Amino acid sequence: MSHNSFYFDPEGNELSVFMGKTESRLMEIVWEKGEITVKKAIYYLGEENDRAYTTVMTILGRLAGKGILSRKKLGRSFVYYPTFSREQFLKQKISVVKNCLKNNFAK
Repeated sequence: MSHNSFYFDPEGNELSVFMGKTESRLMEIVWEKGEITVKKAIYYLGEENDRAYTTVMTILGRLAGKGILSRKKLGRSFVYYPTFSREQFLKQKISVVKNCLKNNFAK
């Protein structure tokens, strides 16, 4: 998992503490389905989604760039699948927050 950037919103709920709303929704879908294409992601997002194809493609690509998703070429599109389980992802993020708090209070 990439350590280059760290998103933390203490006001968020569930995954949205560690990633944006659309990112967290897409990750929940990928973890539930096991793998996903952009077209399927848009379908599973349903009516709540007002995102264009290119927006969803960009978000999935960024999640792959962060190491949260992996992707493989299938025909002309990519299939995205989780690099980590939901539990592994949360455990790693919570560990980073704990270490930050511990280091800041140890000063």
